Amino acid sequence: MIWLDLASGVIAMVALAWAIKVRREAQRDLAYLQRRTIQPAEQKDPFSPLFRLLAQALDSGVIVVDHNRVIRFCNPTAAKLFGVSVDEALNHGIITLIRDYHADTMIDHALRRNEPQQMDLKPVLSNKTMRIWCEPSINQGALLIVRDMTQLSQLERARRDLVANVSHELRTPLASISLLIETLQTNPPPELGQRMLGQVTHELEAVMQLVDELHELSQIESGRMILQLQPQPVSEIIERALQRIEPQISKKALHLQTHIAADLPPVYVDTARMGQVLLNLLYNAVKWTDSGGTITLSADRHTRAALASQLITRSDPAPEWVTIAVSDTGAGIPAEALGRIFERFYKVDRARTRGKGGTGLGLAIVKHLVEGHGGVVWATSVAGQGSTFTIALPVVD
Repeated sequence: MIWLDLASGVIAMVALAWAIKVRREAQRDLAYLQRRTIQPAEQKDPFSPLFRLLAQALDSGVIVVDHNRVIRFCNPTAAKLFGVSVDEALNHGIITLIRDYHADTMIDHALRRNEPQQMDLKPVLSNKTMRIWCEPSINQGALLIVRDMTQLSQLERARRDLVANVSHELRTPLASISLLIETLQTNPPPELGQRMLGQVTHELEAVMQLVDELHELSQIESGRMILQLQPQPVSEIIERALQRIEPQISKKALHLQTHIAADLPPVYVDTARMGQVLLNLLYNAVKWTDSGGTITLSADRHTRAALASQLITRSDPAPEWVTIAVSDTGAGIPAEALGRIFERFYKVDRARTRGKGGTGLGLAIVKHLVEGHGGVVWATSVAGQGSTFTIALPVVD
């Protein structure tokens, strides 16, 4: 019996020790599970590596805000669009980044109603136009996509201006043609009918000129016009242009002066296109110079330093340049208009240009063609005293 009682005691002690061990292991496992379970959510990255990778690769801004509109994620593109660093954007209210009350209200409405929203905005102290898409998620905040729409807005504005200008330029000749045809249908006297037919022809030529110049400008701006550049003497191009403009100079009894340097080096040009440029500038000079006035065409060579103020936009200007200048003693151009005269359809004074013809595209074409030759063009003028248009072309190495 004693041995039996002793064996029973030993068994009980072993069972107790085993139970204590099991309990301790269970407590250790529970503590481990509790640590994994109750770890604060803010210590875990809520964004997957794939999301971060995609956001980093996008050329659009990506921002994530919580239900309080506090920024929890911001990719570098979004930070750059608003002129801050990523660290400066994180953990701040979205209003401090976008600085636009209406956009902040739009995001708030999207969160409250759980409905996607979008709007365009122009940040303070910025010329940019941005579009923000807001995609809310129930109780989890919202995803914002930001795109820079500045270039698209400028293109749309240019398109509207182009349509408005073309319709304006077409309206006058087409209205004149319509009126003349209505009059011709009434069988006017033969002499009057002939004059009207001549006027119809003149107005049709104006329409065709506008269409042709629009087509040419679109070809140049789209890069579909290829210049055949070859080394050519400038004097030959000047001579051909003067021969073509001579009848108009004689008709208005204008005086023509030329000053061509004898040692002009050759330049890379497309002969036909550069001749077109010179003819355009000479035609403008004739148009704006009254009878008895003077037109001067000069050509010379200059060093890069001598033209430094005009070549400032060139990253690697050539060491030597040839300049061709067309001057007149005409009406001149006001100082405030000089910066815009090479824009499409820009006219210094539409009332003053009425009756003189022209589409407002000639100087825009000149600028594109000269720059296509690697050159620059600029104008100087004094209102009432005349203007000078100068082309600079790099000399052949």
